[in-house]
Parts: sequence; C-alpha cells; structure tokens
Amino acid sequence: MAIKYKWLAGHLREQLPDYTANGIHRLPTEAAISQRYKVSRQTVRQALSVLEQEGLIEKRQGSGSYITGRSRGEDRIDLLLSSDSAYLYPMLLHDIKKTLATQGFSTTVHITENTFSTEHTLLQKILHQPPRALLVEGVKTARTNPNLDLYRKLQKKKCPVLFLQESYPELTNCPCVTMDDFGGGILLTRHLLATGHTRIGAIFPADMRSGLLRCQGMLHALRDTGALPEDSLICWYFSNDPDYGIQKAMQKLISSCTAIVCYNDTIAYALCRAVSDLPQPPEITVASFDHSYLCHFGHTEFLSLTPAEAPGSRAAGVLLHQLQGILVSSTEIPWKL
Repeated sequence: MAIKYKWLAGHLREQLPDYTANGIHRLPTEAAISQRYKVSRQTVRQALSVLEQEGLIEKRQGSGSYITGRSRGEDRIDLLLSSDSAYLYPMLLHDIKKTLATQGFSTTVHITENTFSTEHTLLQKILHQPPRALLVEGVKTARTNPNLDLYRKLQKKKCPVLFLQESYPELTNCPCVTMDDFGGGILLTRHLLATGHTRIGAIFPADMRSGLLRCQGMLHALRDTGALPEDSLICWYFSNDPDYGIQKAMQKLISSCTAIVCYNDTIAYALCRAVSDLPQPPEITVASFDHSYLCHFGHTEFLSLTPAEAPGSRAAGVLLHQLQGILVSSTEIPWKL
C-alpha cells in the first residue's frame, strides 16, 4: 500500500504542469483516478494527502482537489519592470509581493530601465534558471521589440508570462493587465471640455503604447465636439531623452493652451513648477494620470485620474490563476476621476 500511494503521488505530481498548461485547475475525482490507475480509493486519498502536504494542491470540501500552482522546488516569480523607484513602483511592488506571498511565492525584481539591451541581458539570465512565472512591464511598446524570441523560449520551458501595464501585441498568447488608456484619455478630455476649455494641448511619449492610446482617446473626445487641436499642440518625447523633449513641449504649450494633458504625474508636476516659476504665471489647468502624491506635493496641485483598482494586486491575482491552470484573458482596469 505504501509503495502504491507514493508511486501514485509521484505520477500525479509530474502531471500537474501539464494540467495547468492545458488550462485545467481541478484534478479528476477520486473515483476517476482510482479507475484510471486501478488502485483503491484509499490509495488515491493517501496520494492526494501527500500532494496537499507539499502545497501542490488544496482540497475543497464537496468540490474536489485544486492545483495551487506551487512546486516542490523554489517557488520564485520574477518581475521585469522598467523601474523600482519611480513614484508608482514602491506601491506597485508592495501590492504584487503581498498578494504572491500569501500563496507562498517569493519574488525577484529585475530592472530593464526601459531599454531593449538591458531587457535582452536579463531575459538571457532568466532563461538559464526559469522562474515559476514571469510578470513583465514591456519596454518601449510602440516600437518593434527585438527580444520576442526570448519570451517564446521561456514559454516553451512552461514558464507563464503575464504583462502588466505595457505589453507586446506580437505575443498574442500572453495575457496582460493594462489600464484602459484610450478610455482614460476620453474621460480626462471630456472633463476639461465640460469645464470650459477649448484650447487643450498634450505631452505624450512616442514610444509607449499607453501614450499613443491616451492621445487617441483625447483626440476622439475632441473630435466629437469639433475641437480638434492644431498638430503643434500635441507634443511628443522619447524615453531615451525625455527631459529635452518635455522641456521643449512645455515652452511651446504654456503660452498656447488653457489646459494641458500630461502622460503622467511626473510630467504634470514638472509642468506646474515651470508655470509657477514664470514672472507672470498664466492660468493653466494641468491634468494627468496616476493620482500619486505629486498631485498635492508642496504648493503644487493638479487634476489626475486614478485607477479603479490596484494594478499590482490585480496582476498578481491573474498570475496566480495562470499557475493554477485557470484560463485567464487580458483585462483593462478603468480610470476614474
């Protein structure tokens, strides 16, 4: 009996990655396992108890045995983010780590600095010792990524990949948790129009999909009211040289607009400071995304949309479902005023 249940536990243990890879998160019933392997129900119960003690499955009264997504080895999840110190990231990391830790997973953070070359180096390193899963914030997602083959190699090693905030559309089989940036652009612009603004400018990154989508939403809302701005009022910058592009945009827009939509709170804060430093500051409404502490930092104050739920917690929850074999799909988190 001892040999049988240990053999069965080992066999079921080996099958767990195949179950999750096929979107199966619940094991067959005890009766089905007993019939398939020609063993007694008692042997099946003992084998399942072994897997439960190892943290590989959990039994739910009256429902069956479910895969937890954990393994017998190191339960490490790697995070590939552009930063860990910019204003959004401390809370983002806190939410991700807290959610994953409740299920026994540790995390290792890798910083790409939003560059393809660093992303390439990190992915090669990760490939040598793949984690249980990889949570990624994409790099310059409005451009062609040269590292897609490395992500596909990770997937072949049965390492689930989930994208957070910025994703690569070429990787169609990788789900992502993103903000509804198109809808956010509409929401913010309609609010500015409703408060009487007719000359609205903007500052967005040209190499990030989220920036393009926020701009598209803004233009969609302006088009509906017949208030499309001059092309010169939509200013762009590149991630590898943000200060130069942003400073030029500020100089152009401050004298031309009554309201300026900024890509994020960092730009909005810098814009407010630039306006306040002028000898005769004009009245300009500054609007942004993220609703961080910068909205009310010092003597600066500006309007900023906030996520309807914490992106880090949501992404970590989706990743846990992937590890458990639960089928997941891409999702967008709405913005709210």
